[in-house]
Amino acid sequence: MKRLVLLLVCATAFLAAAPAYARDKPNPFGITIVRFSSGTTPAQMEAAVAKAGGDVVTDLSPVDAMAVAPQAGDFAMRIGAGSRVTSVFDEPLFESPVGRDGAVGDQPVGQAFFGKSRSFPDPWHDASSFLGMTNPEGILQWDDARMNVPAAWAKTLGDGSVRVAVLDTGFQSSHKELKDNVAGKGQTFVPCDALKREFGEKPLKQAGLTDCGPDDQEGHGTWVASRIAGALNGFASNGVAPHVQVSSYKVLAAGFGALPDWILSGLLTACSDGVDLVNMSITGYLDPGNPTDAQTYLLFNDVVQYCRARGVTIFAAAGNEHVRVDRVTMSVGGRMLSGVGRVSNGPDGIATTPPGADSADFDLRGALEAPAGVPGVVMVSATNNGNGAAPAGDPFGLGMHVGARDQLAYYSSYGSRVDLAAPGGARRFNLAGWDGGDGNILYGGWGSLGALAENGLICRDPLQSSLFNFACFKADGAGFGWLQGTSMSAPNALGVAALVISAKPALRHDPADLVDRLQATARRTMTNYTGPDDPGNTSPTYDGRPCNTGYCHLDTSVQIPFAEAYGAGIVDAGAAVSG
Repeated sequence: MKRLVLLLVCATAFLAAAPAYARDKPNPFGITIVRFSSGTTPAQMEAAVAKAGGDVVTDLSPVDAMAVAPQAGDFAMRIGAGSRVTSVFDEPLFESPVGRDGAVGDQPVGQAFFGKSRSFPDPWHDASSFLGMTNPEGILQWDDARMNVPAAWAKTLGDGSVRVAVLDTGFQSSHKELKDNVAGKGQTFVPCDALKREFGEKPLKQAGLTDCGPDDQEGHGTWVASRIAGALNGFASNGVAPHVQVSSYKVLAAGFGALPDWILSGLLTACSDGVDLVNMSITGYLDPGNPTDAQTYLLFNDVVQYCRARGVTIFAAAGNEHVRVDRVTMSVGGRMLSGVGRVSNGPDGIATTPPGADSADFDLRGALEAPAGVPGVVMVSATNNGNGAAPAGDPFGLGMHVGARDQLAYYSSYGSRVDLAAPGGARRFNLAGWDGGDGNILYGGWGSLGALAENGLICRDPLQSSLFNFACFKADGAGFGWLQGTSMSAPNALGVAALVISAKPALRHDPADLVDRLQATARRTMTNYTGPDDPGNTSPTYDGRPCNTGYCHLDTSVQIPFAEAYGAGIVDAGAAVSG
């Protein structure tokens, strides 16, 4: 297995099942993590780093660590000799590679129009159609109906004192759907200034790191924030908990990704700031046999436990690789941990492989997932609206149980490590874009509707923004789109949690009891028919591309069991806030 690094879980209409792999070289800046013994003060850490010939780039001292730019060639040896130093390791690079699940070319959305709607909630929420397309639920914000959110709204729309941290690409705080529900000024943990001081501006540009401000240059973070707390303001649609507050902690740079210390610094700061809930629509994989990856996973674990000790509940995406993630107890870097999310060592540990690619390059077997697979993090899988009927001549539509609702999305990872499920949306036929044909779209309530940064990458890129893919459109100058992914299911589940702690304040700073409540009240009325990827089916895709090594198509002869698909079930807001 190759050494693995993390990737941003973006909406999978375009970025589908594309695990990131480490390059042969280390991260482009050579940043090193130094861990110290408990009780070492930040001043002592900084002094030790300086003495050994390094400069601190990111302060992770709450978990006894510093991210360092070495200046001396023998920095690792010199710092490692310090009596207070427990480990020294290079950071892996977190990338976000592109896997094509969409069409090569397609038309833009054009002028958007909606079917009839009521005045409450916001007008698009219960609209019957978009561009003439409807869906099995008959309303555009179908995901709220499946989570029984309207029943919860009779009791609470969310408490304005509840604060949610969105760790993502930043979000557009001026967006009409967000501006009234933003707490504090957005912060960025992408340390461009520190890196420029160390290396100059040219190496950053050469590495592709140009997204250095606090704003959302992609759109992903804006979507996530709006699904949680989009305002109930008579415009467009609204979020699950439209009266709670969201705060932006930017940890991912558009077109680049991140280093672990950026993500972990953002998480430490959010939990120190006293937020109630954290959403991390980020996922990735680390090789426990590689010392650097094992230590990186342990660093994630320590930051998560720091947050849980402060009463913060963290929700994270299960991943879009469609692999099985087992819940195990194992030794990682010499430390025994329970509740670890480890990818299966069987054939269901190989990720969905795009047409023309080699499945050996998507082998995740035995890898540890982070952050969703870190003990104490709530892992959320994704469900669809329903299985539409693929074209009669499409062999991949056979056995798809047309009409079945709330199916595990074709891209969603699954397994015993899944805690809960929530709607994430999926293409109309619950098949990858390459296997479903032209009608296999997201708009109209097959994907999930949310706000986007109108000038972000998702809306600027002709392929991502096209009608077949994210169908980005504008209303009164504000961006919106139809996304799918476990990036969408995590904020849906978190939005329900925000309603629960608003209605039941005793659960507000009690992660264990909050998750117990969500699991005990989760809906279990559905039957899953979605299967794993098929290693033996090497037929060309429906759009005619090769699948020589398998794993491009779903296996419709096998059904992933309920508990592996949904965990305890789909979150049920009405049931969770009642009583």
